[in-house]
Amino acid sequence: MARFSFVLALLCLPVWGEAFVVPGGSATHHSYRVDQRAPKTPFYSNSQLEASPLLTLASSPLGSLGILAFIVLVHESGHYLAARCFQMKVEEFSIGIGPKLAGFQAFGDEFNLRAFPLGGYVRFPENYDAETVRKQEQAAMKAVDQFTNEKFKDPSTKLLNALTLGALGDKEIKKENERRQRELEKLRQLPWWKKFGKNKAADLAPIVGPDDVEIDFYQDPQLLQNRPWYERAVVLSGGVIFNFVLAFTIYFGLINMGPGLPSPVFTSGALVSSVPAPGAAANGILQKGDLVLEVNGRPVIASSSPSASQAQQGINAFISQIRATPEGESLKLKVLQRSASAPVELEVAPKRQAGTQAIGVLLSPNFVKSEVLKSNNVIEASKMAAKYTNTLIVDTASGLVTVFSGFLSGKSTGAQLSGPIGLIKTGSEVVSSQDMTAVLLFMAALSVNLGVVNAFPLPALDGGQLLFVLFEAISGRKVNQRVQEGITGATLLLLLLISASAAVGDIENLVIGR
Repeated sequence: MARFSFVLALLCLPVWGEAFVVPGGSATHHSYRVDQRAPKTPFYSNSQLEASPLLTLASSPLGSLGILAFIVLVHESGHYLAARCFQMKVEEFSIGIGPKLAGFQAFGDEFNLRAFPLGGYVRFPENYDAETVRKQEQAAMKAVDQFTNEKFKDPSTKLLNALTLGALGDKEIKKENERRQRELEKLRQLPWWKKFGKNKAADLAPIVGPDDVEIDFYQDPQLLQNRPWYERAVVLSGGVIFNFVLAFTIYFGLINMGPGLPSPVFTSGALVSSVPAPGAAANGILQKGDLVLEVNGRPVIASSSPSASQAQQGINAFISQIRATPEGESLKLKVLQRSASAPVELEVAPKRQAGTQAIGVLLSPNFVKSEVLKSNNVIEASKMAAKYTNTLIVDTASGLVTVFSGFLSGKSTGAQLSGPIGLIKTGSEVVSSQDMTAVLLFMAALSVNLGVVNAFPLPALDGGQLLFVLFEAISGRKVNQRVQEGITGATLLLLLLISASAAVGDIENLVIGR
């Protein structure tokens, strides 16, 4: 069974150093921090929604869930419409996961709304008799268990077989199958009258494990698995493409027909956005409003006009450098003080607080102003929207690579994922602002996030499935379906682990009020 986007909304989507940055320079979640969170930056506000009971309902978590469900709908529509264009068979189009709430039949397909709008999927028919294969696998497992139980009657041997994940049993099965093969060859060479009283050929059949059960695949050309690789590639890419098109459409609408698209302008450096805490390492050294330009001779942010993500990545790197500083050692800072015209050289020695090295101030990108992208020319507006969408895609991918690499390496990167709890909280705050521009920007950014996550080359995601298809195109042969399913299942466990980690972080943030 092929499913798309089933766990993607459960996976952490928002990213940017413990902040979900919406285009326009606004941080709708807890912002950049060293020791605590920094004050939130208000959304670009132009179009206010009128108060109404419907708005009150939308401003609750139901509003953010509705936005998420719509984005998942767009994503799954990309898969579904691509498949139908190629006349492929589809079994179910589902928005949400869990128990079915409502549904209908159309175009020969089943459309369902499920209880939890944290994901969705397009389900395609299996290309083999799954029920028959399941029964054969159960029978094979029973035969393997029966053989190993007879072979390993000693409890210690059974324990050793379990500890080796069945490797001992596999070795014995291989020896038994070789013995049966020799007996079968001898039986075949005997004259028919000498075969009486001997083992029947059926009794000498090899012991087959569940992974070795042969599958009789269907040849139906309307099945996804039986279509040419390039058609499957289009279907797999459809969801991601639709997510990016949704973001582009929103940005184009704001630029060409709406109040304009807010674009933040940053300069290099990390802004000290709080007064140093009493007794902190930076107390008496840094002041609120100071701009840290360099750390140990290297710029905090290389570009003089960084994008939002470049500025945030510089802050994250600075935070990581502070945390990695050995006790007793100092950081050499080049700082442009609030009242000075030229930068000065300062030193600060981080102190351990709550188990980590810190200097006791809040840091944020050096936000200068917010420009408004606006054009009545359709071509010019399209170029602006395309550039803006592309920048957000690249920045989001870069941020997610940083987070995943930090998660896998176990090292702090100053960046963090936010899971479904944080996502719902963030969405509720955005919708409750009653700012239509903010809601649209949140929707566009979330759509890009979902598209980028799906495009990652992990087997459980669209990008990973696309890798299998591209391998087939290059090598000229299909990847073994059982192997592919096994790799996908293992990767799914990793994604669920990351999702659980993000959910724990969301709960922690709610408890401590961030």
